[in-house]
Amino acid sequence: MHEALMRWLATNVDPSFDGGTLRRIGVGHSRAMYRASATTGQRVVVRVEQGGVFGTDSTEECRVMRSLHSAGYPVAPIIGGDDSGDVIGRPFFVMEFIEGDEEGNELEIDQRTAMAFVDSLAELHLLDGTAFGFDLVPGEPSEATRMQIERWHGICRRASGVDDPLIDEAAAWLVHHAPPLDRLSIVHGDAGPGNFVHRDGAVVAVTDWEFAHLGDPAEDFAFCLTMRGPQTMPREAWIELFAERAGFELDERGWRYWEAFNLFKGACANRTCLDLFERGVNPAPNMAIIGTALHQLFLRRLVAIVHHP
Repeated sequence: MHEALMRWLATNVDPSFDGGTLRRIGVGHSRAMYRASATTGQRVVVRVEQGGVFGTDSTEECRVMRSLHSAGYPVAPIIGGDDSGDVIGRPFFVMEFIEGDEEGNELEIDQRTAMAFVDSLAELHLLDGTAFGFDLVPGEPSEATRMQIERWHGICRRASGVDDPLIDEAAAWLVHHAPPLDRLSIVHGDAGPGNFVHRDGAVVAVTDWEFAHLGDPAEDFAFCLTMRGPQTMPREAWIELFAERAGFELDERGWRYWEAFNLFKGACANRTCLDLFERGVNPAPNMAIIGTALHQLFLRRLVAIVHHP
């Protein structure tokens, strides 16, 4: 893969990538991330699909990122890529390298950076993304949450090959209790520390757009609160920051609903990993772990909310 990818970069980006280096820089599961360095010192980031992990692909991700960049939102510019998988065996795309602060733990950020992140999230939610290239565009805002529930329910069913009564029950519960929505927002879907590049207290690029869609911004705030944010700040500090910087507030019932939604989405997405592992598409051991232990952990937490909301 190294040789094929560097040849592609030398041909399509800059000849100085011939003889350059390639290093894995990300530990994410949905995409493999590499930093390619040319002999001149130029650097780019290569984002490689992992066989369809989490039921996502790079095609929509690239369309949305290009639209966001055109709108002036902080994302890394996309240079090019290969959708076919012919070059290295899997689809990939190439982005400009964005320099950020070096952190020992990407989830540890200071208060100023946390404020900048919430500001960037609020800015994202204000954009009109209906023409940004999303695969699912609801006709009415009120349809958005149901469409996402049905999307993830379908992904889980296709990955498992059988109906899962707990997933089925959770999907029905989420549809029944979905809050009304007056305006569609761009939802990142995996928002929080670790998924943005920051420098000197400012967010210079938001990353990892494979879960982006049109929907309710509450999903992003709740995801940060319960999934990515707990290692950074206490729950109460995040809730206070959301209210101060984004004017966003929910009652406890609302937070519980969106926690359940994110657990449902996570449980469905995680189930795809076991399918890929069993079929030999992606035989990495972490695929088996995500598709069993992590899937079941999310499902247990989800069931606790559905049965005791």
